[in-house]
This record gives sequence, structure tokens and C-alpha cells, in this order.
Amino acid sequence: MRTLLSFPMTSLSSSGEASSGEEAVDRARELSPDVVFMDVRMPGMDGIEATRRIRLAAPETKVILITVGRIPRGISDAIKAGVSGYLLKDASAEALVDAARNAVEGNAVIHPQLTKTFIEEVRLATRTALGPPARRRRVVQARTGDPPEVANGSTTKQVASELGISPTP
Repeated sequence: MRTLLSFPMTSLSSSGEASSGEEAVDRARELSPDVVFMDVRMPGMDGIEATRRIRLAAPETKVILITVGRIPRGISDAIKAGVSGYLLKDASAEALVDAARNAVEGNAVIHPQLTKTFIEEVRLATRTALGPPARRRRVVQARTGDPPEVANGSTTKQVASELGISPTP
């Protein structure tokens, strides 16, 4: 990473390095960098947890995570932790500079190959979140023949009355 950032064509400079997630958090507190490039898989504390802690300790510091490939639930967790970017390790110096510039300007950058992974994560989370209520609506509809809206916003007693059942188990 340092080698990429030290090319004369980049407008970035390295102000520090860390060999673990814990050290990255300490260095970010100490140096207050504009941008931190961090590996997702750091020894000790992983990059996502380190990102969360850096953003709490130094909210103005932007974090761009670097990964070798797809990490299940990694992108969603990283976004929740406060990353400004998520790139692959083979990113060019130009891509790193662009990501840093975007992060400082308040924009986010996700490598195009990781975008599909993120979309899959969101779809899975949505299906999981909607699963049980959607099944309950189908049960209500099957029992009453009425549209599933019967239960929306109704109290337990109102729904039980509509279904002709007791409101208690």
C-alpha cells in the first residue's frame, strides 16, 4: 500500500502504518489522518471492528476497507461500521487516490465487483426481515378469505374477533 501511495503521480502521502486492528485504532487517534486504508482481515481486531472504533474515536477520519474478495455479510457490516469505501486489494494507485478524494468529499466508493455482493446481502436481509410477517398474512388470508390487510394496524382482540378465535393462546 505504501508503495502505491508513494508514486509521484499520487496526491496522497502515508502518515502511518499499523499491523493489527488495535494498532490501526491507536494510530488513527494519534495521527488524525484524513483517510485510513485498512485491510478487512487484520490480525487481532478485524478491519470492520477497527473501522467502528476509529469512527467513534475520530469521526472526521474516513476509512476505506481493502479486501481480496467477497466476504459474507462483510459489506453490510462495513457500511454499518461507517466505512467510506470498500475496494479490492488489486486496486490501482489511481483508484486509491480517487477513493480517498471521494471519501474526503463525503462520497462512498464500492468496487463494482463488490456491488453484486452488497445487493445480494440486502436482498437476503430483506427476505429474512419480511419472511415471518408475510407468512402470517397468508395464514390470515387463508383463514378468512379476506385480504391480508385485516391484521395491519389491528389489535390482537380485533384480529381474533375477525378470525372468530380466542385472542389468548
